[in-house]
Amino acid sequence: MAQPGNIMSNTKYGGEFTVADCFRRSAISSKFKADTIKSNYILKGEKIWRTISLDTRQNRQVFSNGSKCSEVGLFEVMKYGLFQQKLNAFSSDDFNDTKSNHLSNGQILEKLAVHDTSVVEVFDANGNLTSETIINNRYLYDTDVICYLLKEDWVINTYSGKTEKHIIGLAPLVFDKKLQKTVPLFWLYYAEWKWLFDSFESRNVYSDEPVSFHDVFTRHYFISIVSKQSNMTDRSVKAVNHGKDIYTQGEVIEEKQNTDLDDLFQK
Repeated sequence: MAQPGNIMSNTKYGGEFTVADCFRRSAISSKFKADTIKSNYILKGEKIWRTISLDTRQNRQVFSNGSKCSEVGLFEVMKYGLFQQKLNAFSSDDFNDTKSNHLSNGQILEKLAVHDTSVVEVFDANGNLTSETIINNRYLYDTDVICYLLKEDWVINTYSGKTEKHIIGLAPLVFDKKLQKTVPLFWLYYAEWKWLFDSFESRNVYSDEPVSFHDVFTRHYFISIVSKQSNMTDRSVKAVNHGKDIYTQGEVIEEKQNTDLDDLFQK
C-alpha cells in the first residue's frame, strides 16, 4: 500500500495532471479559526444537514474526477489537504469538542484503507479447476464516495437584515461493509478548509465562468435535499419518512425554514 505522502502525487488525471499540479496557491490558511458572526446579531437560528447525492448527473459532474484540473474530484482534494497541507479531520460534526474528536494521521489512514476480496477460478498443479481468493489492498477513491453531507447554520442576521446560511462542516459518506450502511468517513471544519477548496477549480455546469469548489458550495451549484433539522431526539428525515416522502419532507423543512426566518424578521 502506498505511503501517506504518495497517496496524492501518484494520482494521475488523463495521464497529464496530478492533484498537486492542479493546486493554484503557494500557501493557504491552515489555522483552526472559527467562522462566526456576533451572537447579538443573531435573532433566530437553526442547524440543517443537507445531503448531496452523487447519483445525480449534475453532482457527479461537479464533484467527481475527470481528465482536467477543472475536473479533479473533491475527495482527491480532501486527501491532498489531509496529507499534503496537514489540515484537520474529525470523527463527528461536534466542533465544540475538537480535542476528543480530532483524528490522527494514523486514524485517517485506517479509515481510508480498503481491503477488497475477489474469488477467481484457477487451475492447480494437477490441472484441476479450483477457486482462489485474491485480496487487493488500496485506499478509497473518489468513486467510492456515495454522497457528501453538509452541516449548516441558518440564521437571521439582525445587523444586515438578511437570512444567512453558513456552512459549518462537510463529510464524505461511504458504504461500510461491516455495518452494512452508509456512514460519514470523517468531518471537516469548513472555515478551515474553504481556503483549500478555493484553490481548486471545479466544473461550472451553468456557464463558462471559472469556479472553485468554494464557489460551488457558497453559490449552491449542486442538487441536494435537507436530510435533517436540529431536534430534541436528533432524528433524521429518513428515520421517520420513507421513499418519496424523504424528499418531500426535506423540501418542506427548507421552505418552512426560509419562510419562518423571513417572517420573524419582518415582525
